[in-house]
Amino acid sequence: MVTWIEMHPNGFMMNVRNLEALHHTGDRINRYRLNEFGLRGDQFTHEADDYRILLIGDSFTFGLYLEEQHTFSTHLSRFASNDFSGISYTFLNGGIGGAGLADWPGWLNLFGNQINPDLVIYFLNTADSDRAISKNLFVLDESESTLLKSQRWEPRNIFINMGRQSWYRWLQEKSHVMNIVVRFAWRHLYFKDLTYNFDPEKSRVVIPETNSFYPDSGYSKNLSYKIIEKMHHWCKNNHCDFLVTTTGFFDETHTEPHTNILYQSFQYENLSFPFFDNTKCMMQRAGSDLNSFRIPEGEHPDENGAMAIAECTWQWLRSWLNENTVQK
Repeated sequence: MVTWIEMHPNGFMMNVRNLEALHHTGDRINRYRLNEFGLRGDQFTHEADDYRILLIGDSFTFGLYLEEQHTFSTHLSRFASNDFSGISYTFLNGGIGGAGLADWPGWLNLFGNQINPDLVIYFLNTADSDRAISKNLFVLDESESTLLKSQRWEPRNIFINMGRQSWYRWLQEKSHVMNIVVRFAWRHLYFKDLTYNFDPEKSRVVIPETNSFYPDSGYSKNLSYKIIEKMHHWCKNNHCDFLVTTTGFFDETHTEPHTNILYQSFQYENLSFPFFDNTKCMMQRAGSDLNSFRIPEGEHPDENGAMAIAECTWQWLRSWLNENTVQK
């Protein structure tokens, strides 16, 4: 495997820019094209009359283990081209493997204005709230109902610079031993844990209270809502629409506890942002067995699973685009 993910000095995940990365796992060998913003696909072009739709989410959105033409971003682009003739819709794949809710405000602040999307669609997946807790990029001040900037891991500059060198990547592509070394270094050397594993006596940054790490405390749900609202406000301030949907892979056996509580709350709470759930549609297409849409011995959607996500998304997105772009 040649890795294509790095951590920004402020702690959020991002794809390495201007790269073609090799991913070799089992029988699957993929090459991922990453442009100047780390978006998957072609180099970015600013067409004056196109309508830019930025898809953000984790490795499901990125299309891990899938060739570019099989990602649900590519399928959505084709659906839009077939169904609408008057507007040019450009779908941009901003997926990042390992990203969670808390990664996106920093990423949008770094790249969003240059990409200048008309619409941002966030694909909530099954571990996003749990990753927000783990990464500690934001801490919720519950007394003030405000987000405090924080950070758990700080990448060491020497490893960031090394990861961008062609010789380093060549060694990763050619040497299994090199990959073993890289995996060890990623786990033990690449980052400083500024929280000292959330030790309140040693932490160099603000961390939550101990009971906040229990899903039933409600802390992670409230934290997640605030982060989503922060993304929503970014779009309002930058003249774009913001929608939240799901990958549709929310079942009892594969959803992490903090994220499951957030997802369940979406079913009964009044939300301040538009939300569309693909889960029912995906269950119907999978015959209630989402494993039929997964890559064997893995968690990720296969080619049929990615197509199903695109088809379920298009059921509601087509209507939304028709009402909010075509009719206008």
